[in-house]
This record gives sequence, structure tokens and C-alpha cells, in this order.
Amino acid sequence: MLPLHKRLSYKQAKWALVLILLLSLSMSTFQIVIDWQDEKATIQNQVMSTLHIVENAATEAAYSLDEELAKKVLTGLMRSNSFYKARLEDDLGTELASSYRSLEPLSLRWLSEKVFSGLPQHFSLPLMRNNHLSVGTLMVAIDSGTVTNGFIRRNIRLITTSLMSAFLLGAAMFMLFYVQISHPLSRLIDQLGQLEREDNDPAQLKFKQTAREDELGILARTITALWHKRKKVETELAKSEAYFKAVLHQSSECMLLTNLKGQILDCNSETCRLLAYDKPTLLTLTIQDIDPEQTPSLLREWTNNSQGDPKIFEAQYRRSSGVSFPVEVCGNIITLDHEAHFLASFRDITQRKLDQEQVKFLAYYDALTNLPNRRFLNQNIEKVITTAQSNGHIGGLLFIDLDRFKNINDSMGHHVGDALLVEASKRILACLSEADIAVRMGGDEFVLLIPVLGGNAEEAQSRVTLLAETLLSQLSQVFCLEQTDLFISASIGISLFPFDGANDAQVLRQADTAMYEAKESGRNAYRFYRQEMQLQVTERATLEKALHSAISNDEFYLVYQPQVNEHGQLIGFEALIRWFNEELGLVSPNRFIPVTEEIGLIYDVGNWVLENVCQQLKAWQDIGLPPTFKGVAINISPYQFAKESFVESVCEVIGRTQVDSSLLDLEITEGMLVENIASVAEKMWRLKEHNIRFSIDDFGTGYSSLRYLQHFPITQLKVDQSFVRDLTSDPQSHVIINTIVSMATHMNLSVLAEGVEHQVEKDILENMGCAKYQGYFFSKPVKADTATQYLSGDITFPLQYQNA
Repeated sequence: MLPLHKRLSYKQAKWALVLILLLSLSMSTFQIVIDWQDEKATIQNQVMSTLHIVENAATEAAYSLDEELAKKVLTGLMRSNSFYKARLEDDLGTELASSYRSLEPLSLRWLSEKVFSGLPQHFSLPLMRNNHLSVGTLMVAIDSGTVTNGFIRRNIRLITTSLMSAFLLGAAMFMLFYVQISHPLSRLIDQLGQLEREDNDPAQLKFKQTAREDELGILARTITALWHKRKKVETELAKSEAYFKAVLHQSSECMLLTNLKGQILDCNSETCRLLAYDKPTLLTLTIQDIDPEQTPSLLREWTNNSQGDPKIFEAQYRRSSGVSFPVEVCGNIITLDHEAHFLASFRDITQRKLDQEQVKFLAYYDALTNLPNRRFLNQNIEKVITTAQSNGHIGGLLFIDLDRFKNINDSMGHHVGDALLVEASKRILACLSEADIAVRMGGDEFVLLIPVLGGNAEEAQSRVTLLAETLLSQLSQVFCLEQTDLFISASIGISLFPFDGANDAQVLRQADTAMYEAKESGRNAYRFYRQEMQLQVTERATLEKALHSAISNDEFYLVYQPQVNEHGQLIGFEALIRWFNEELGLVSPNRFIPVTEEIGLIYDVGNWVLENVCQQLKAWQDIGLPPTFKGVAINISPYQFAKESFVESVCEVIGRTQVDSSLLDLEITEGMLVENIASVAEKMWRLKEHNIRFSIDDFGTGYSSLRYLQHFPITQLKVDQSFVRDLTSDPQSHVIINTIVSMATHMNLSVLAEGVEHQVEKDILENMGCAKYQGYFFSKPVKADTATQYLSGDITFPLQYQNA
């Protein structure tokens, strides 16, 4: 039997009583405070009303200074128990009369003085005659105990009544809780206790409260249902344990069952096979004998944190021979017979580990040379640079590109190229120390990361110079592959770090830039990165970016340089492209044309030139051309000419602009004629069918072979300006031009000399038989409007120079 203070009915009644008392006191206090505000206002009004009753008599006494009348007025006031002191003064503050009586003894006067101290004790009434003349003051002091005595008694009765009601209500609630809740629960508990002690069968379980329709009835019926399920659950549990043992022993996975001390309690045949133990021996071991890291403390930690939640992890299990091997374990804490056990299923992952190592190797190493690859470099270069910066030493990065490797790879096959890369990587490694890192970036590019070169720039530069020279020497020696002697060289770019706060990407880019500088200098060389190299790269990038929008922004324009005969008559123009960019200014064709060829924009630029020349030529054709005018020459890039659709593009422009195709003279270089004779000849003859003429530009600087010229429909040879410029100083140039003119005459070709800048050059050329000229002596390149004037007028060259 529970003691009273622990019973639910007692606790409910106690807290209900406390709440009721607090609520009752709170409401009573609130009511008293509100009542006191009203009572205080009433007392003040009553006092002032009493003073106003005697106001006229007091005013008359003060005005006439009648002391007898003043005493009568005060005597009348003192008849009220509210006042214990009164005084009447004239306008000068002189007392006319006063009255005083002792305070009556009251039992609650102390309470009045403490609690109701906010009530004013003194009141005064100014005495006015005719509402404007002050004749004196009437002052009284009230007896607060007397005026508040009734209020205090009334509220004491109120509080007493509230407290008594609260206690009675609490007692009633206690009885109610006891009868309705506590007593029935106690009986139910007694029955359950007796049932546990007697260990009755579930069929004997009956509660008297099951007939009730309230919460106690539901509780009794629920307990009865749960009790009846007990036997069924125990039966199902026995079946589950039998099923668990069947799964354990029949599973193809290796399975172990241990207690939380690690003692092996059961296992299946797969476990015995994999661990090479017989079952009796294995059951004498602990899990720590197989996996030393699986300690009892770890098992207990699992019990606290992850019961019922499987955990997959990798471990090293030990066979009976003592050999360890990797396994993947799925471990869990399960409950059997009300005790926690550790269940582990595991499998041998030796092959998977080998596969993972192979994948990791392929991810970070080059499969051909076994050197680290670009990904490996990207993950380590920043750490090396940071270490160098922290330790105050200087490191270096060398970017190596094998020269002419592509020729060997294409001519002898990829298997020879691969063998050459392997041998080259071995020679590179032989030049390095253990701390240095050699990386194959891809293709024939290698990067050497040297963490420490020296403590200062001079020492570092000296050491890396020696290394670069050693590398060049080793790589330039003969490679004997497939009974063939192969020779290559290398171009090396060097960047030192840490300098100027350069990060990993910048250091790599600097070495790459220096490598291209070495390659452009003739190969088989090394170059250190210099700041001006980056400026060149930046300038090139700016140029490329601007070129991509040059056509759409209408930044290109054409100028035309006159071509004249020996009589100074205009026989044609050479169309020359110019480019003006707001940021770069006027850019020379020698500067931007090679870039357009490298980045593939030459096709768009070439088509733009052809389109605009044909439009302009059509406009000149419409206004009429002089009889001596033969047409306009256009320079054709080898890349543009090599495009499969070149012939169709030219014909399409001619058809769209309706220009006379015989007025077009396409200038090509000698080098184009030997690239692919059959293809070039086929295109030229197809265009020849449309009456388009061809000239060989800069003749004499290339192959200059009659064997090539006989295959192509050439109309004219243009003598390179370098020969014309040296006519007066170099006899050899005189001989070369004479030979070109003689050869052209025998082949029925015309000859035009470029770069004529002086009268003497023109005279010499004319004496040799060259009757066509182009150069600043006659006219600078001019814009289309000036060229139109040349065509429209009867003009003889040379003229006043024109700027374009």
C-alpha cells in the first residue's frame, strides 16, 4: 500500500488546492486594489464636500476677522469623526481659530497607516470673496484609521471567505480523486502484484475493472490483452531463434556470433573455411584472436550507440596460419535471450583491394611510362610551392616538350612513338634526385617538379641550368628502337618559385610560356621565364579576343595599291586588308594574319575580303573601267585555299555579286604549290574555267621550280620586294630578277615587281624587260574612294603619295 503523500489523489488535490489558493488570493488582491482606488476617491470627495458646506461661514469669518465665528465653524467641523485637527487663517496666514482632539484607539489603525499610506492626510480650502478676493485658508487633518476602518474590515471578511472556500474545494477534490482514480488504481496494482507472485497462467487473468467504460477499464482490458499475447510472443521468439540459427549456418556469407566479451559462440562452415579453423577450435577463440582491433570496449560502445543499426567497415582478419587478409564486415548488435550479442558477416576483399590500387594507380599515374600524371601534379604542386615559401628555399618547375616527336610518331607508328616516350622518361628520371618529381602531362610533354634548388636565386638558377643542360644532352643522344637509330631533341621552359606570389597554375603557365620561347628560338634549348614573355602571351590573348569580334564590329577595311605599266598607266589594284581596333589601334597585317590562321578565323576573314572586293569591283565595273585596267589581286591564305569548299565559295560570291570573274587575280605562294600538287592543281583549273587568273606572290623566295609551274594555270609572277630593294646594292639580286623575267618570258607569263620605291629601281626593271610595277614610288595603298578617282580620271603614275 502506497503512503498518502505518494498517492496520485493526494498529489492532485495538493496541487489543485495550491492553484486555487493562488488564484483566489490573486483575484482578491486585484479586487481590493480596485476597491481602494474607488474608496480613496470617495473619502477625498467627502472631505472636500464637508469643507464646502462651511465655506461661506469660514469666508465671512476670515474676511471680518471674527474669531468667534471662526471657532463656531471649526467646532461644527470637528463634530465629524473624520477630522482630528482644524485651523482657520486669514489672508496673511494669521490663525483666527484652531481645534484639536485625540485620535480614537482602533485595533486596525496600524494596518491603515501601513497599507493606506497613499491617502492624503491634510486638506486645505482657499477662501475667496466675490470669487476674486482671497481672504484666508481653511485647513483640516483627517483621521485615516477612522475613515478606512470600514473598508479594512470589509476586505478582511472577503479574504477569509475566499480562503475557506479554497480549502473546502481542495478537500472535495481530494475525495473525488481518491474515489475515482487512486483507489481503483491501487486495487489494480494489488491484483497485478498478486498475479506476478502466483505466476498464473494467462488464461486465469481477470480484472474487475474490465467492465468499466472509462480510462481504467481501457487500461485493465489492455493489460489483459498484453498478458494473453505473452505466450504467443514467447513461441514466436523461439521460432525466430531457430530461423536465425538456420540462416547463420546455411548462409554463403561468413558469419560469426559473439557475446559482448568477444567470446565466439557460433559460426558457419564458410567462416571455418575462410579462416582455416575447424569449428570446435574456433569456438574456443575470441573475436580479438581474429581481429585484434575488435575489443570488448568497442563492442560495448556499439551496444550503447548503434543497437539495431548495422555498420559496415573494413578490417584485417587473421587466418590460423597467422596471415592477415582484408575483409569487409557488416556488424550489428542483436538481442538473443534478452542479452546483447555481436553478429558479424564478412567477406574476403583481397581482390577488390588490388583492383582499387590499380584504379588509383591509373588515376594518378601514366599507364605507359608509370610516371605521375597531370592529376597527381595538380594535387601536389600547390603543397610544394607553399612548403618552399614557408621554409625560405627556392624550387623550380621544368616544362619539357620533345621536338619532332610527331614526325616520328606519324611516320614510324604509334608503337615506336610509345617506346620512344618510355625510353625518354627513363633518361629524364636518371637525371633527377629522389625528392624530384617527373610527370608526364600527356603526348610528348613532361613536367619536372624540383622542390628544393637552393637557398637563393643564384644558387637555384645555377643548379637548374646544369639540370636542363644534362637533360638536353641525354635526350639528344641516339635512341635505338626496332633496329633503327632515332634522334630527337627537347625544348625546356623553366620557372622558379616562390616569386611574385605566383600560384600553382601560374608557375605551370610560366614554364609552358618559356618552353614555347625555347621552341621558337630553334629548339634543343632551354629558356627561363621572363615577365616580358607573359606580356607577349597576354598581348596575344588580347589580340585573339579582339579578332573574334572584328568582323561583327566592322573593324576591318580594305585599301587598294595601284599596279601600273611602264607608261605609268593604271592596270590594276592589289586589295590589302587593314584592321583598326579602338583598344589596339591600327594593327599591322603581318601581326594579325598569322594569328587568324592559327585560330581558324582566316576562313571568315578571307571570305570577308573576297566578298568586299567583289562588291567594290562590281561598283567600278558599273561606272566603267579604263581599257588598261585588268582587275584586282587578292591574297589567298594557304589555309583558306586548302579548304574543300574553296572553289564553291569563290563561285558563290561571283554569282551573288555578278562581277566579271576575269577581273579577279588570286595571289598564292610557292609553298602552296608543293603541299598537294594534285589537289591544288584541280582547284586552280576549276577556277580557271571561270576565267579567274592566278599570280604567284613573292616569287623567288620559295621553290621557284619549273617542274611545279608547268602543272598550274599561272598567269603572272610577282617578284618579291626583297630583290627589288637590293637592286642597286646587290648584283646577285640583279641576276635573280633577270633570270625570273627571262623564265617568265619563255613560259609566256607576265612579271610584276613589288616594292618599287625609287625611279632608279623602275628604270633598271624596265631595262630587264619587267613592264609591271607596284610600290610606294607610284602610290601608297589608298582607300576605295581615292581608288575610284584613279579609275575615273586620266591619271599617270607616279602621283603625290596618299596615306591609307
